[in-house]
Amino acid sequence: MDGVKEKMGIGELLKSLKGEFPDLTISKIRFLESEGLLSPERTPSGYRKFSQADAQRLRFILKLQREKYLPLKVIREKINELESGKARAGDLVPGMSGSLEVGEDMAAYDDTTLLREEAPSALEVSPSFVSTLEEYGLVHARQGDDGPFFDKEDVKILRIAREFSRYGFEPRHMRMYENLTDREAMAFEQIVAPALMSKDPEVKRRALDNLMQLVNLSRELKDLLLKNRVKEHFVKAGQPVPF
Repeated sequence: MDGVKEKMGIGELLKSLKGEFPDLTISKIRFLESEGLLSPERTPSGYRKFSQADAQRLRFILKLQREKYLPLKVIREKINELESGKARAGDLVPGMSGSLEVGEDMAAYDDTTLLREEAPSALEVSPSFVSTLEEYGLVHARQGDDGPFFDKEDVKILRIAREFSRYGFEPRHMRMYENLTDREAMAFEQIVAPALMSKDPEVKRRALDNLMQLVNLSRELKDLLLKNRVKEHFVKAGQPVPF
């Protein structure tokens, strides 16, 4: 791409494409990265560094979204076609170069935040789906400089909720997790509350360590209980238990 540096930060990448894609935001770039569609290098301190190939790839993704109205799942398939040589970028998006460089490491990062107004389109769900999750207390938008946003934990919850819904497990069904979480949190807080009120920093630190350990034990117990509950279906079907 003309005028694009060999390596650039996320702000520079945004600036280089903003003229062509006015609605592009840093939050959107981070989200596409977390979905495995972008794979920038990372400096030792954790900063992203995008190459010309990364910029070209992002432009390709954005053009497919804007001009072809393709969801991310289909865009990922198109990129796989390019990787395998079954298609050329110019065939999929007029005006694009014939080839598209792609990185080998498409692992997602866990530090993504997402503006609330971008969440429905980015996650490919309806606005009512997001608002229902908010009403049930499963996610909470926080106020930021660019408007309300979901932090990385909420973005993960939104993704999980999206996947759940594909099996007919809707937000109203997920409400039980919020109710259970509230009860668990209250029980754990009661256990460590006296120590957290201490004026001794070391006592408070140990209390927080204990709280984290309780959370980990709870996660492990619930995982085992659920597996024990459903494994009988595999046994009855004469199939090996996959866990």
